Amino acid sequence: MKKFKKKKRRSDSKIMTREATVLRIMRESRKLSMRRAAVLVGVSDTFINHAENGRIDLKPDIIHKLLISYGYSYEEFIKFKDTENDLPEALRHECLQIIKRLSIEKLKTVKAILQSF
Repeated sequence: MKKFKKKKRRSDSKIMTREATVLRIMRESRKLSMRRAAVLVGVSDTFINHAENGRIDLKPDIIHKLLISYGYSYEEFIKFKDTENDLPEALRHECLQIIKRLSIEKLKTVKAILQSF
């Protein structure tokens, strides 16, 4: 049996960039699913996923194409990307990912804590 050497691909590694995070936040701010965004841009939903999760290099032409489809200008993107503060949507997204993994009992506890604020 012949062993095949696996090709090294850019999509095999995940390098999260601020650009990728900002693109995800911009898509989510328009309440677009990855699938719907892919249709608007004219690419596959896998492409959107890879772009937002650091699995492809984001070239200016790709970013521009996504921004036009999301209804943002390149200037807005640059301003948002260069903001020194943490991106609130990124923090919210991380919290939601943690919440999705919680058991019902722990989720009830978290709910009680949040309601006390």
